[in-house]
Amino acid sequence: MAADVLSFLASGRWVSGEDMARSLGLSRAAVSSQIQALRQRGYQIASSKGKGYLLTGQPDRLDADGIEGELRTKWLGRQILILDEASSTNAVALSSIGQRQSGSIILAEIQKEGRGRLSRSWASPPGGIWMSLILKPDLPLSRIYRINMAVSVSLCRAISRQLGLQAGIKWPNDILIREHKVCGILTELVSQVDRLEYAVVGVGLNANNDTAAFPSQWRSTCLAAELGRSIDRCALIAAILNEMEKAIDDMESQEIYEEWRSRSVTLGKRVRISSAEGDLIGQVVDLKQDGALILEQGRDKRSILAGDCIHLRPEGADEAR
Repeated sequence: MAADVLSFLASGRWVSGEDMARSLGLSRAAVSSQIQALRQRGYQIASSKGKGYLLTGQPDRLDADGIEGELRTKWLGRQILILDEASSTNAVALSSIGQRQSGSIILAEIQKEGRGRLSRSWASPPGGIWMSLILKPDLPLSRIYRINMAVSVSLCRAISRQLGLQAGIKWPNDILIREHKVCGILTELVSQVDRLEYAVVGVGLNANNDTAAFPSQWRSTCLAAELGRSIDRCALIAAILNEMEKAIDDMESQEIYEEWRSRSVTLGKRVRISSAEGDLIGQVVDLKQDGALILEQGRDKRSILAGDCIHLRPEGADEAR
């Protein structure tokens, strides 16, 4: 109910209690009670006789009602768990997978043991978006790369449409703004025979958190730094989930692959790939439908499905990105 009242106030205009009560089918007293509940959660709401209520400030706290009030999804994000602190949201998701439906979301204000690819630690201080999605799609193992494509595309769409920032995809699973990392994706899978049983997709997005303390070699940024102001994390999470549902529902399409490829900031770059074969340096000349990177080394071309990718400056320069 508080989410319904909050959706009225989100317009940024004065809204009368009478109008809200009539539209929501509530009594004036019930509306007043919900206003008080929102204030107790940190929302700053002005009131005036003859004008009604005006939302003047919001807490930078994750709030299920604030997210749900902006959701336009059918199945994604319809079960949301928000924790003040977690070892990692992926770990929480994996430990409770049997009790959660497909589309469930787990968020934490802080992660103590956030993880990236290759079990690297991922700094997860307050102000970021540390989120895991539980997916149980009917998908053969040979097509699981499509999940990463759809999630990457939807993150870029949401950041662009919600905030006006141009984000690109760094192979295999990072989101960059101006060659600085703003987001990482970690997908963990459980399968039976040749079918995917479930996937837990972890998203670590630097939103309002201060990245100045991060090691310089991480080349990190956050959305607030790029915009010069803090963002509404709940609104952005809802926008991400709205885009993700559309992309995941459409993840087998040619359009998702083409958009994933077109949003790549790795295609055409000189890179170093660290994989089971060792370090490989070359030019990225294509990205295939199966998610593989095509690396050109002289006259040879290699198809690489997995590895750690570092963008390099053109031939003759040593600084990596």
